[in-house]
Amino acid sequence: MATPPARRRINFSDVAIGQRFYDPISAEYFVKQSETMAAMVTGIGDGKVPDDFEPDDVVGIDLN
Repeated sequence: MATPPARRRINFSDVAIGQRFYDPISAEYFVKQSETMAAMVTGIGDGKVPDDFEPDDVVGIDLN
C-alpha cells in the first residue's frame, strides 16, 4: 500500500500563482492560475480547464 506524501495544509489564497497543490475534495493536483482559478493537472485534468476555488479553501502543499 502506497503512503501518501507529507503535506502541509494551506489556504488557497496563500498558494502562489503557478504553484502546484493538492485538493483533498477531488483528490487531485491543480496548478493555481489566478486568485480564484486553478487547473487540474492529474486524473482527467490536462492543465487547461479552469476550476473555481474560494480564498479560504483548504488545500495541501507536498513537503517533498
